[in-house]
Amino acid sequence: MNIKNISFSAILLLSALMSRAQTEITDSKFYIKAYGGYGFLTPGSYRLLTMNSISGEFSQSKQGLGNGVRFGGGIGVIASDFLNIGVDVDYLSGSKMSGSATTINPARYSFLGKTEMSYTALSITPHVIFKALSKPDYLIYNKLGILLNLPMELKQNLSDTSYGDFEGSWNSQVEKRVFKVGLTVGLNVALGVQVRLTDKLRGFSEIFANYLVLSPTDLNVTSNGVNKAPGGTPTPFSNTSHTVYVKDGTVATSSDGTQTQPVSGNQFNMNTIGINIGVSYRF
Repeated sequence: MNIKNISFSAILLLSALMSRAQTEITDSKFYIKAYGGYGFLTPGSYRLLTMNSISGEFSQSKQGLGNGVRFGGGIGVIASDFLNIGVDVDYLSGSKMSGSATTINPARYSFLGKTEMSYTALSITPHVIFKALSKPDYLIYNKLGILLNLPMELKQNLSDTSYGDFEGSWNSQVEKRVFKVGLTVGLNVALGVQVRLTDKLRGFSEIFANYLVLSPTDLNVTSNGVNKAPGGTPTPFSNTSHTVYVKDGTVATSSDGTQTQPVSGNQFNMNTIGINIGVSYRF
């Protein structure tokens, strides 16, 4: 090989190395993403119960906790050709759960009842992404994350009216319950596909599943209504109560009316299976 060929080969090799080095410098390993989604299945989640105080029958809401629209975003870093590390922030606007119970019997007692529960949730999810199949234009991945659900409230409203036509008595009341839930740790997994849109922009779609058990710390109840005894006049009433849930202890009521109850048996599962669709930008 002569000197000219060696020199030309060296120049080509040097140019290739410089081009690769420049690409690695300008092509950041960090990315941001934004997405929207919907939780459409809630296996094993808490469902609202509506009890008929006359017949003793009850019905469950069709939807469970975790159902509803969600929006989120996140940031991540490409750790290797097979692994990403990131953190997502997710906001859930939970679908309102509702139920009703009715008994109409003019010859004796009648009952009309309705129950609703509303809530929103904000969570932070540190996670790792494993690239199961990576191609230049697309990749298939698995995601595993720790779901940190921030403190939230479950708001439940109950209204019922019962009356006995032959006695002329009736009772009507509205009860508001607010369950306070502290920081809760759960699990998030997903299976997704990412598609290259441009050099910097990617589109993705994923099926996700969340497992979460909400343990309330407090319950505040406010009741307002009117009661009419047979032959009497309508009398308004109002009551409030406060319950503290503890892991260990005894069921008790303090001098100020605060009740202590075990949190076991008073928990709310919020499991979700749904889909997210979004974009990510590598900068």
